[in-house]
Parts: sequence; C-alpha cells; structure tokens
Amino acid sequence: MILLLSTLLLLPHVTSTLPPGHGKPLGEHNELKTPALEEDYTKMTSQYFYERYVRTRTPVILRGLAKTFPAFHLWTDQYLVDNFGDLEVRLEAKTEKETFTPVGEAGLGRSSISEFFRRYKTDNMYCVSEVPEPMYKDLQLPAIMNCGSMKNSLVEMNLWINSGGAKSIIHKDAHNQLNCLLAGSKDWIFINNTYNDWIYQAEEIDGDQGGFSLVNPDSVNYITFPLFAKIPWEYATVHAGDCLYLPPRYYHRVKSTDRNFAVSFLFGTRSEFEMEGCGAPTTSAPLTSVPVQWKYPGTGMMSMGNSDPDGIRQWFIEMFLEMTDGDATDNVPMEEYLEFVIEDEGVIPYMKDLFHRLLVEDRVLGDSEFVDRNLFDLVPEEVWREITVAQSYDPSNDPNNEYFHISKEDVVYHLKDATYFGAVNKDQFVEAYGKLGGSPRVARELFTKLSSDGTTVSWYDIRDKDDVFDVYGQVHDRGDEEMFTRNEEVKRIAEAELRQSIVEGKSEL
Repeated sequence: MILLLSTLLLLPHVTSTLPPGHGKPLGEHNELKTPALEEDYTKMTSQYFYERYVRTRTPVILRGLAKTFPAFHLWTDQYLVDNFGDLEVRLEAKTEKETFTPVGEAGLGRSSISEFFRRYKTDNMYCVSEVPEPMYKDLQLPAIMNCGSMKNSLVEMNLWINSGGAKSIIHKDAHNQLNCLLAGSKDWIFINNTYNDWIYQAEEIDGDQGGFSLVNPDSVNYITFPLFAKIPWEYATVHAGDCLYLPPRYYHRVKSTDRNFAVSFLFGTRSEFEMEGCGAPTTSAPLTSVPVQWKYPGTGMMSMGNSDPDGIRQWFIEMFLEMTDGDATDNVPMEEYLEFVIEDEGVIPYMKDLFHRLLVEDRVLGDSEFVDRNLFDLVPEEVWREITVAQSYDPSNDPNNEYFHISKEDVVYHLKDATYFGAVNKDQFVEAYGKLGGSPRVARELFTKLSSDGTTVSWYDIRDKDDVFDVYGQVHDRGDEEMFTRNEEVKRIAEAELRQSIVEGKSEL
C-alpha cells in the first residue's frame, strides 16, 4: 500500500481527487442500488416460491412470515433462560472475523443460554450457533417450503442473537437460506454472485461455496479494489416477523442496530428441487416433524457449517463426468479416478491428505476395479456424511476449542509463574488460567488432573505432570497459511494492475 501511494504521488497527471465513494461505508459507496423484491407469502404456493425465487436464485422479502412461528410470541430473554438455560450456544464477537473470541463458562466461544443472557447486553458477544434441537418445538417449517423435495432438504438450523451493534463482512454462504427475524431489525445489502470477478473474493476452504470479500465494508477502498465501484447492489431492512430468502453463494452484508433474534433455515446447495404436485396451497409443519441433516442436541460437538452430503456426492459425480467428457454410461479405472480427484487443482493440501486417507487407505468408495455413474448412488449415505464431517471440521464447533488457541508452552509457562511462590487453590488457579484466554470449565478440569491433594496445585504438580498439557497447541491444518498468502496476492495484483493502468493513462483517480 505504501508503494502504491508513493506511485500515485509521483505521477503528475493523476488528480488529487479520490474516486467518489472511496472510504465510505458499503451502502454509501455508490448509487447503483435498488430495493430488494418483496412479496405476500400468503398468496404463494410452494411451486411458485420455487419457480420464481429459488430456481432463479432471486432474493425476496416475505413480510410477516415469521409471525406464524410460536417462537415469535414466546421467545423473550426470560422464556429462553427458563426453558433452555442449560443448553449451550456458540459465541463470536459482534464484528465478524474479529480475532477476539468471547470466553464463556462452557469454553472458549461457548456458553450456556443462561450465561449468554446475563452478559450479552454488556459484553462483546454474539450468539452465532446451531439451534439446539430442544428449541425446535417452538419453530415451524413454513408452508412455502413444505412440499416436494424441498421439505426434506434442510441441512441445518442456525440461531442469531445479539443486543445490537453486530455487523458482518461481505460474504456468501453455501446454502439456500430462509432467514427469519423474531425480534429487532437488520439492514441487508445484497450483491449478485455474477459479479464475482469484481468482488475480490478471499480464498477459503469452501471458496467455491462460501467465502468472503477482501473489501472492508466499513470503508470501501477504491484504490486497492477499483472494480468494486462498478457493482450494483440491492438493499432491504428486515423487521421482526419478516423472513428473507437468500440464494446460495449470493454476497451480502448484514448490520443490526438493536437487540434481535433470528433463526435461519439452511436448505440444500442446489437450485433444482423436485416440486411435482406443489401447485396447491400447503400448510406449515412443526420443525420437530421435519428431517434436518445436521442436528445439534444442545451440548457437545456442533456441526455448524458442515456441507450438504448430497452436495459432496454431486461433486464426486462431476469429477467422474469430467473424466468421461460427460458420458454417464462410460467407466474409468478406480485408481485413475481417485488420483484425478485428489490431484484436482481446487483441492488444497489439507484436503488432498484427507481424500488420500478416506479414498485410498480406507477405500470408502469400495474396492471396485472400475468406477461408473451408478457407483455414486450405491455408496451408503453414511460414507458421504463421513467425508462431509472430515472435510468440514471447524475447531470453533468443538467444546474444547481453546486447545487449538493456547499453546502448550504458553500454558505451562504461565501456570508455573502463577505457582512460583506457592501452591494455589482452585479459585486462584481458575483466575490464573483465565488470563490466558481460557475458560473456567477447562480450568477446573485441568486443576483436577494436576492437583496431588485435591485442594491445591503447586509448581511441582505442573512440572511432574507435563503430559497433561499435550492436548494444547493442537493444529488443524486447513490450509489457512496458504490461503492467507493467496489473499495477500489478490490484493497485490489489484494494486499492481491499478498502478499500470495509471502509468498507461487508462485510469484517473
């Protein structure tokens, strides 16, 4: 960036006027805006909703739809504490991608619902979680989704609660979603994914599905990201009781200014569903009666962000068809197919190792000599779920998330220092461990493992039980370092292209 600014200063024909909208927040950065579509959901059949919006991948606001859920009338802070207080939810900071992760009683980035509501109005914490399954009883699958294959396509249910002031980056999600607001209001900005080439997308593990833009939505930088100025966008304010349909891979930015609750129905990654016979009006269904691919019981490991197993299966089919030039009747040698999948240029090193273990060592696709199109329909669903779980693993879904964030060296050094002048009791130990960014729950578990007398932990306990700390500093190599390098390269190329266009007289700032 310093080099770019220096270049601009040295070029005599460059004006001192910055591009219009430079440095302004998204929403004020240009005038290429239109309001999002709205429609009366009471006049829509499932067939119409599918044909008009899902199939065409068009966002739409459905005013008042969430008011039909029991949760809309029941979910106050006190009701949630009284009925679901012991269940655990996942926590993030109010600003997405912020490096800070809130510490809850249940773990790093994890708290009980009771604790969350005690703290969420004063602390920097945002409930971004799967909906615990016991809460399904207060929710319904809307009538416009309750027909055809769409009604069986729910991948997961997500829960969003904050006290206001939360904001996301510019990002896209892998699934179709119906986001329903139960309290408060949210401001949305949408950008069609046909503008991918101008969005300056950061690379992520699921970059072909989810992903985010490198552009800072709080201060749009047209010098580093000049093509972003050309992008038209849609906007909407969603109020309590409204639902928004958002297609998969559709870029968006969300801000909330007041206390709000929302639930999101994530369904499939496709735009094609079998909807025969869905032209007549249908009724809603209790969520407890609807299949959901990934469910979270309320404690333990979450599966938030897991891919759709059917989407994984479709990708393997696409790899096969690529080898056969689209001929579904052909077959290819199994070993050649496995090598083709593993060596695909879109598969990063982490995934190559994973696929090698599952496909080559564990032979999850079987021991057939050849692969044909029918094989993918014969492979049990559990296999696609196994592949999905392995490739989707995210430490933030793990109740022991802090083991990935705190190194063994740091925790040993810090606790030895805390006990240098004498043994500490449990409360003192929990306080000392908390200064590392760790949670009270894990601190108490660690205290129990280290204490020789059950009441204190000494410097000698820490020295003599070194193996207790082996769980810390776990590395889950999803290729983050490689991704960071590539994202920096995206920004470098963007700046280099702008410098060159200025030198050639093709651009004036």
